[in-house]
Amino acid sequence: MSVQEYLDKHMLARKIEDAVNAAVRAKTTDPVLFISNHMKRAVPSAITKIKARQVLDSRGIPTVEVDLHTNKGMYRASSPSGMSTGMYEAVEVRDGDKGKYLGRSVKKAVKNINEKISEALIGMDPALQSHIDQAMMDLDKTENKAEVGANAMLAVSIAACKAGAAEKEVPLYKHIADLFGKGDLVLPIPAITVIGGGSHAWNNLAVQEIMIVPVGANSFEEAMQMGSETYHHLKSVIIEKYGSGGCNVGDDGGFAQMFPGNIDPSFCVIVKS
Repeated sequence: MSVQEYLDKHMLARKIEDAVNAAVRAKTTDPVLFISNHMKRAVPSAITKIKARQVLDSRGIPTVEVDLHTNKGMYRASSPSGMSTGMYEAVEVRDGDKGKYLGRSVKKAVKNINEKISEALIGMDPALQSHIDQAMMDLDKTENKAEVGANAMLAVSIAACKAGAAEKEVPLYKHIADLFGKGDLVLPIPAITVIGGGSHAWNNLAVQEIMIVPVGANSFEEAMQMGSETYHHLKSVIIEKYGSGGCNVGDDGGFAQMFPGNIDPSFCVIVKS
């Protein structure tokens, strides 16, 4: 597409004139910046490039990171991953080469983004989140997304969501609320992991994690204070009862003590703290 064809397609000549007139009316001290910002809002956003790479997550395990470019900026996101996958959960695509990161490399997922997903999404409006997500899901007809990979799709989806929020000039949380038709926004009550088990801790607890919820707090700040103080009181209780070795922590920061009798003693120390 030539420059003139692009100008005609988006009616930019008229929009540039409108931007100049708006700058004059506003008596702005920086007309170039004013016109630039005005034009950004006037021209529709579109995905122009998607580039993925392999990075390491907080556990030192490979995951996917994506730079999603539009004609207005670049938006980055990475795919979170857990230690376990539910039976109905979409699955990650990993390489399986035991000689690299114990088989956990994600170069296949990176390739799927740079080739399959990128081709499908170029030109789409990042504000149309459901259309973007559906376009990615349509690339993989497996029930659990085992071909393209949930890790590949999720990283792109999060990056697109950030781009959509930027296009609307609203915070990310507000954009997500709008996507779900939620108008009245409140901060959630935090759920705080205090004791870990299962695959997250490798102790004798069958449950994956025990969490506390500071119900009754008058603000989010107060709720976080309540949770933090309880966590550190719990540490003192565990040291007193089991010794300092009981304060080892699991993947998500919960204490990973070996509790005699499995779960009941763990609740006892939480209640005492």
